[in-house]
Amino acid sequence: MSTPALLSFTLSPRRGFHSTLSAGIALYKAAPGCSSFILYTLPPSIIVDRYELSDRNITFELWGESNLELPVFAVEQSDVTLLLSAMPAAPHLQEVVVDVPIHVRYGPPLSSYTHYQSIEIPPPMCFWACPGFVDPSFRSTSSPPVERSEMLRRFAYFLVPETAPLLAAAKLEIPLGSLHDLPLVEAGTATVVLVAFLWLLYRSWACAEKLRTQHLKQQ
Repeated sequence: MSTPALLSFTLSPRRGFHSTLSAGIALYKAAPGCSSFILYTLPPSIIVDRYELSDRNITFELWGESNLELPVFAVEQSDVTLLLSAMPAAPHLQEVVVDVPIHVRYGPPLSSYTHYQSIEIPPPMCFWACPGFVDPSFRSTSSPPVERSEMLRRFAYFLVPETAPLLAAAKLEIPLGSLHDLPLVEAGTATVVLVAFLWLLYRSWACAEKLRTQHLKQQ
C-alpha cells in the first residue's frame, strides 16, 4: 500500500476566464475500506462553482469565498480549498481522472501596458483515508488533511505523501484592463449614453406628434 500517485496535472485552455483542471491519479492497492481523495489549494482569484460540480456528480467539499460575482480585490485574500473524492468508476480500475471546471475573478486594471496576468495553480495532493488500522511501515496520521471536513470525519487514519507532487504548477493567463484605456472608455460610455438619451427623446417626441395629429384629424 502506498499513497495515490499524481500521474498528470493539466489545465485547458491556458488562457481566459474559464478553464478545466484535470488530475490523473494512479490508485495502488489500499487496505479494505480506504478511500482516495484529491485536495486542491487554489489562489483566491480562482472560482469553483459548487453547483457545477454537483451537476457533474462529483463528491466534494469546498471552502472559500462563495460570491461568484466579486472581483479579486473585493474578496478576502485567503486560499480556496477543494476536497474531492477520487474513487474509480469500477473496482478493478487503478487509474482515475477527475476534471474540475474553474473560473477566474476579474483583476484590477493596471497602469502598465501589460494586457495579461499569469495565475499559478499548484498541483493537488492525493491521499488515502482509512477507517481502521494502517500498516505501521507506512507514514500515516490520525489528523485529517482538512480538519473541518465532514467527508473525512468517518475515517481514522490518513496516508499522506511525504513530499510535494513532482509535477509543475499550471499557469493560467487572464486578460486585464489598462488604466491607459480609461479616458477612451469613459468618453465612449458617455457618448453611447448621450446618443441613447437623444434617440429616446426623439422617439418620444415623434410618438407625441403622431398622437396629436391623429387627435386633430378626429376633430
